[in-house]
Amino acid sequence: MRLLTRLNEYINEDGYEIRILDNVLDISNYIEIREFSSTQIVIIHKNGKTIIEGSNLVIKVMLDSEIKITGNITNILLR
Repeated sequence: MRLLTRLNEYINEDGYEIRILDNVLDISNYIEIREFSSTQIVIIHKNGKTIIEGSNLVIKVMLDSEIKITGNITNILLR
């Protein structure tokens, strides 16, 4: 069953993911952005929340299931 769950998540891409690509924080499959400022962004996902801290934080791309953040990121907290 675990293999089927992994296969289903891969096909449907519904698992929460964080990637760093070319100095851009790329987050997929989030639920909502709870807080946003130039120093902190709080993102809610199905397993909790992620807190991104830094300076000059900017949301470069925001889609229904994907967000891309740039800036001077100093801390990423997973809760």
